[in-house]
Amino acid sequence: MGVQLLQDIYLFKQFQPKELEELSAKGVVKTFKADEEIFSEGDKASSLFVIRHGTVHIRRSGKKDDVDVVQLGTGAHLGEMPFVNDEPRSASAIALERSELLEIGYDVLQAHLDKHPATAVKFYRALAHFLAGRLRVTTIDLSFSRERNLRLF
Repeated sequence: MGVQLLQDIYLFKQFQPKELEELSAKGVVKTFKADEEIFSEGDKASSLFVIRHGTVHIRRSGKKDDVDVVQLGTGAHLGEMPFVNDEPRSASAIALERSELLEIGYDVLQAHLDKHPATAVKFYRALAHFLAGRLRVTTIDLSFSRERNLRLF
């Protein structure tokens, strides 16, 4: 089940079946109840997650109110950014329903990438494309927000 789950995620698309087996075997499946926190904004990060089943809400603290960032479902991943920059969690993740997540430790992933440099290049390229897409959406959102605020004056 873990191999199929990872195989369908763009980050792991270039991994060979044996590599997927190795990585998924080192992952840990964790179950979270509805409204249970998976991780908190500001926490030290040590792993990424793949949603095996369920729905996860990503929320960031705001000055007045919390900001709903995104809702993720089965087959999505979360927690990949600190793998790249070793920063604390930038948002909180909360299970919206009973959810099963495959947790893969950064140390396990890094050891795998060190062992398979050609796969590492493909992994980092896929991650860069993903993060660039996320930045593009954020830029569009900020531009829209700025234009909207200027129209109010």
